[in-house]
Amino acid sequence: MEINPEILKRYNEHTANEAECKAVEDWLNDYSEDLNVLSSNELHSMKHSVWWQIQQKTNGANVVQFTKPRKKNYALPLTAALAIFLLITVAYQRWTGSYPNDSDAIVITSAQGDIEILEDHCKLQFSGYLQVFNRSSKIKSIECTNGEKYTLAPGETYYLETIDGKHSIVPESHLSPDDNYSRFIRGDVKIYPEKAKNNV
Repeated sequence: MEINPEILKRYNEHTANEAECKAVEDWLNDYSEDLNVLSSNELHSMKHSVWWQIQQKTNGANVVQFTKPRKKNYALPLTAALAIFLLITVAYQRWTGSYPNDSDAIVITSAQGDIEILEDHCKLQFSGYLQVFNRSSKIKSIECTNGEKYTLAPGETYYLETIDGKHSIVPESHLSPDDNYSRFIRGDVKIYPEKAKNNV
């Protein structure tokens, strides 16, 4: 029995007789090699025909072509945002004068506020407890009015104190990181350089 569209329709609607049902099932289960196999040219022609018919029926309008979705690249916007942020930060620091390496100053913090000393050496008189920061990239020094001299390494912070008229200095790198020594900054300082600048 030859299988045709009418028999397949009856088979799908469950109206085919027993012989037709058996013929369709045998046909579906037949894996013989003599089946008609389409060549690649025939498949290409069939594909072209199907698309042509779709375009004719839709008049070419509202036909959606599916493309592979592009991965979103978040690296470029994040890099651009970071670069803009850094430029704004540097510009703001330069504009406000708070850029950490804009001078080779010694910065002394006392109860009176910050004082910048632009010379390589200065003489000072103080009482209490001071923070001394060598912002420079070179060695600088300070001398107390009682004759004691201290060498300041580049980029190092020190704490200078007076106890019973005697001065002592401790590098911050020798102190425990748990201690907040800046809370002890108190006392007065008098500087004797030519180029001292109060930032109070």
